[in-house]
Order: sequence, then C-alpha cells, then structure tokens
Amino acid sequence: MAKLFIQELPSHEELQSSISRLHENSDPWVLYSNLQFLKVATELENQFDSFLAPYNLSSGRFTLLYILNDTPAGIIPSELSHRVGVTQATISGLINSMEKAELVKREMHEKDGRSFVIKLTDKGQTLIRELIPQWVPKVSSFWGQFSADERPLVSSILEKMVKHTGAITK
Repeated sequence: MAKLFIQELPSHEELQSSISRLHENSDPWVLYSNLQFLKVATELENQFDSFLAPYNLSSGRFTLLYILNDTPAGIIPSELSHRVGVTQATISGLINSMEKAELVKREMHEKDGRSFVIKLTDKGQTLIRELIPQWVPKVSSFWGQFSADERPLVSSILEKMVKHTGAITK
C-alpha cells in the first residue's frame, strides 16, 4: 500500500488557521511537531523500502534477518513475534516466504522435539552481511547532521517519545 504524506508542510500560521476551524483548543506547535516527525519517519521508511526493494526484501524480512544473524543457535517463532511486536500468524507468513526464498530454515528444537527454531541459511547470512555495510553509511550520513554534543539530546528526546507513544491511543 502506498504511503501518502503531505509533501509541503504548512507553516505554523497556516496550520493554526486550518486546525482552529476543526478544534478550538489545539496547540499548533504540537500538531506541527507531529507533522514534522511523521514526515521524517515516512521519508526514512520510504528510503529504506527503496534500498531493500532490489533484494526483494521488506523491512519486516530485513528485521528478521538482522535478529537471526545475532542468534546463530536459532530462535522459536513465538519469541521472534514477541521481539518484533507482531502476531504469530504474521511471523509464520514471514518465515514461510523467507524459507521459500531460502533465507531461513527450520530446525528441530534441541530440547523440545515438538517445536522448531528458525535459523539463517548461508544465503540469508550472505545477504545480511552484504546489506549492512551498504546501509550503515546511509544512516550515518543522515544522523551525521547532528554534532557530538547534540546526539545525546536527540537520543534522549527520541527515547522519551518511544516511552509515550501509547498516549495517542488513550
């Protein structure tokens, strides 16, 4: 599904005028900041998707490759779904498609013969090791706009935002 987003953000004044017609007690700074953050997040996600497309990967597949690369002994599907915050049905679909692409394999669990663990195949390991050295410089370039003094502040603000994302659904 295409991700739509406003390409040219309104000014504070335009936003205040527009939103005041819909909601009297709104804070234009809050709304403008939210729009800015969503624009950055959408742009980063779009660029990441474009980077992954030639490899027939989604961000979900990439995330599983990354996690599995750090878990050479393998991991059970329920733990994978817990780590990435999706249902077991979603993980099953990702695992099935990645298995068909020969990026992951299922092996019997060492201690519980009724279950299995997911591991990277050699092809999956090769792919993640090819992608990371290409992606890290791109991410570093984006975050390099912040000075060494600014980085802790940016991280602190983002951590605070992550802790409070649930406030939107309350």
